[in-house]
Amino acid sequence: MEDEKLRDALIQQLWRMNKMDIVTHLREFIEGELATLWFLNVSGDTTIIPSMISDNLRISRARTAIILRTLREKGYVTMDISEEDRRKMTVLLTESGKSYLDEKYDFLLAYFDKYIEVLGADNIEELTELLKLTADKEACLASWIEEEKRKKEGKDA
Repeated sequence: MEDEKLRDALIQQLWRMNKMDIVTHLREFIEGELATLWFLNVSGDTTIIPSMISDNLRISRARTAIILRTLREKGYVTMDISEEDRRKMTVLLTESGKSYLDEKYDFLLAYFDKYIEVLGADNIEELTELLKLTADKEACLASWIEEEKRKKEGKDA
């Protein structure tokens, strides 16, 4: 019974957390247009093609194409035919895209600074350790999910 209470309390708090402004602002850098701009920015001199964006952001090729079309229309990226393989397109971050990304990132940093101020350094350190532990245990959970999928496929066969 105690495990059920813990599970339910955890789910409730994760749902609440998912709706928090801080998570919403961070999510922008994890998925969608800003995540694409961020990936292009941190890739430096590496030649980027759309499939690399799809793989890195874990999104479909179709979703990547939609994002890139929107970013091109906004003037945040350019796309050119690859010199190495004329069947592929390379994606480049424009100065306008970099400026937009910097503006959004500066806001995110200021937001997190305020969050640290509100929660206090000790609480942030504790939260950070718990988040690290959670991320470190992800491999255990992923293997459990794969095992459950195999079991289900065995039953469906």
